Amino acid sequence: MKFEWLQPTLTRRLILALLLAFTLCSVLLLVDDQLDVQHQLATDPGVRQLGRQLAAGLEEIDDPALAARVLDGHTRYINGLRMGQTMTTGPLLMQLLDRQGRQVYASAPGDAIAKPGVGEQTIAGRTHWTYRQDGPRWSLRLAEPALSRAQLLGFASGALGMQLLVGFPLMLLPLWIAVYTGLAPLRRFARRLNSLDLRQDLAPLDVDLRYRELRPLGQAFDALLSRLRRRRARERAFVHEAAHELRTPLAVVATQTHALVHAADADARATAAAGLQQAIARSAHLSRQLLDLASLDNEQPAAPVALDLAHFCAQRLAEQAGAARERGIALALDAPDQLPVRLDTVALQSLLQNLLDNALRYVGRGGRIEVSLDVAPEGLRLAVADDGPGIAPADRPQAFERFRRGAGHDVQGSGLGLAIVARAADRLGGQVTLGDGLTWPDGSGCGARFELRLPAIVLGIP
Repeated sequence: MKFEWLQPTLTRRLILALLLAFTLCSVLLLVDDQLDVQHQLATDPGVRQLGRQLAAGLEEIDDPALAARVLDGHTRYINGLRMGQTMTTGPLLMQLLDRQGRQVYASAPGDAIAKPGVGEQTIAGRTHWTYRQDGPRWSLRLAEPALSRAQLLGFASGALGMQLLVGFPLMLLPLWIAVYTGLAPLRRFARRLNSLDLRQDLAPLDVDLRYRELRPLGQAFDALLSRLRRRRARERAFVHEAAHELRTPLAVVATQTHALVHAADADARATAAAGLQQAIARSAHLSRQLLDLASLDNEQPAAPVALDLAHFCAQRLAEQAGAARERGIALALDAPDQLPVRLDTVALQSLLQNLLDNALRYVGRGGRIEVSLDVAPEGLRLAVADDGPGIAPADRPQAFERFRRGAGHDVQGSGLGLAIVARAADRLGGQVTLGDGLTWPDGSGCGARFELRLPAIVLGIP
């Protein structure tokens, strides 16, 4: 791929980090060397050290000619050495005077070094570091061309740069080898992922990532595959159970259609038509619930919408008023005048609609259904209670499972309504519980009460 080498890589990142560290170290070392050289030049320059040694040797010589030859030999030797050094910009100048001030030796013509001790003096238009030591016999004077700070910095950086130029590759090579071999488990991991067939193979990857820092990555992928396995198992079970549930109403549709076609009289046709309508209605209801459950399972939660929950519940009860009136069932709402919240209206609609449908299906003629809203410090509670047959305590833990129907009654249902309620509660960020509902007029029975608890954040309370 064109420009693929420009893609970010860990190897390049580590190399750049090492280069940056080398650069910072170089700057620090360079500054330290510069300060050290400046301190040495200020406190104990080289001309003073050399001058002391030469002066000590000359004090043993009385003959001016011999002293001049000795000093000339030293001058030639030292300047010969200086020619091979980088931190020199000119020859070392030496002068020797006797006690009467007569010049005994001068390495080059020029001004006499006048200032005693260590100092600076311009000689032949150039600044020199100077040193003068007066002894019993001789007055020795030395001058060395001074180096500017820029020259000192250039010499130091050149020497240090050469060291780093040699040292950097020596450190880079083992680092690159360490990075390359260290990333080998990741490359094996990537090959294992590429070889996966998610339609068939969801087993754990079982890849040894070797390093502690990489193991959480493998564990996270294994956990993801585990969730996919469970999800696939649920989907397969769901499809199997849905096909089984659809088989019955479709068989009834086929039977009633055959009966309708071959009916001998009007009464038989009417009976077959009524049975066909019931089977079609049951199939449509089951299909709608399957679609609702699939939608809640697969779609991302919708953005919360501001609404008046009390008004929302009143509207849902008004929609069910006709069906309740036909069966002689009383509907009631116990709620504040207004209750502003922020909720996923799709999930809320599914939850409340299925709870009301479930109650209307199981509550007998003359029964009651009550919807209540309550605000507590811990959050919001929405409850739907009825005085129907209820659900036995032993069956309540499984009541919210898919295709689970209660026992002890002859009401037909798909067994999906409460599963939709539980999934919608999850989408809303709450939890739904099942308990005893309303008692019958004679004081017996307990009905069922489904309570949704939502966190206070839906009310705008942190």
